[in-house]
Amino acid sequence: MVSAFWIGEGDLDEFQKKAVGGMGATESFLLTGPAGSGKTNILLLRAKWLKLKNISNFKIVVFTASLREFFQHGCTQYDLPADYAVTAMQLFRELLAEYGIEAESTGNFEEDRSLLAGVLKSFITDNGIEDIFEALLIDEAQDYTDTELFIFRSLAERLVIAADSRQSIYRVAQTPGLMEKLVDGNVVRLKYHYRSGHNICLVADGINKDYITYPHITGECKYDETARPSSVSKVQCDTFQSQVSEIISKLHEELLLYPGEKIGVFFPKANQVAEFKNSLSVSALPDKDRVITWTLHSSKGWEFRSVHIGGCEALPQMRATQKRLTYTGILRGKTSVSLYYSGSIPGYLESALRVLSPPAADPTFDNLFGV
Repeated sequence: MVSAFWIGEGDLDEFQKKAVGGMGATESFLLTGPAGSGKTNILLLRAKWLKLKNISNFKIVVFTASLREFFQHGCTQYDLPADYAVTAMQLFRELLAEYGIEAESTGNFEEDRSLLAGVLKSFITDNGIEDIFEALLIDEAQDYTDTELFIFRSLAERLVIAADSRQSIYRVAQTPGLMEKLVDGNVVRLKYHYRSGHNICLVADGINKDYITYPHITGECKYDETARPSSVSKVQCDTFQSQVSEIISKLHEELLLYPGEKIGVFFPKANQVAEFKNSLSVSALPDKDRVITWTLHSSKGWEFRSVHIGGCEALPQMRATQKRLTYTGILRGKTSVSLYYSGSIPGYLESALRVLSPPAADPTFDNLFGV
């Protein structure tokens, strides 16, 4: 886990250094950059920078509980209290509770999220509440609604927003240019990324072919291919249980190949995660604690030496967000990504994988007619 965090100034490039220590103590700004460009580390180090400036009333706001766990590891690494890292819904509920307001809960994440933000925005507006925090540092800001972003801006003297539109995996309607407006157009753009290998980036770029909306990342890849060549492969299985068995078999090899490193295993759907975890628990696999299993949504923000994505036949069920969700999941991997499916995978993913293969031979008429 420690390898995910920086240990000295030499780990930072010029753009990263500017974001950590080159911005004034009172400045709000938007931090943009591709997956693996250091946004997580920058938020943590900027928080440490603020604390050393005697600015201590702040929170680092993340989207999911799994990502909060990752940031709490980072807080420990950079000598910050772990409770600085909170989820947005946790922050909103705690703030309302301070004023004796208990928000209703339906048990549905999207409904609860909308309800909570609406109640808090109304309360803030009606009571003229502002600048409760000296600073808020917001991770994955592209996944927040206008209402949620308004709340963050209202609550903080300083606002640091980290975002990458290519990794927007929730169905939210965010006004174009709003994030820039909230920080008065103050933007720091990270150019390079260091996590994922060249071949992984090629496949990711192949998924998001609209390079205007989703700028490609392969050209700015700084991963060392000579030390550990990267790869992306697909594995077709007869059944989902066959996928599970194949993944566990490969984990045996990788846990030996990558000692001390964690391996990520992701699925589109929660019931697929549950089925895999059941099989993993009764397997003879050693070091099971190094295998991290989540939905693709929950994997966001983390990184692993190797990533396995199972149940890819279910990706179309993710509907409008499926491409960005697949893109984000693949870019959790540093060196190796394996994709498992029964039946077929979406055409866009099949097409993206072809960038790593030589062109197919021209079909003959016998091929066409199945002779």
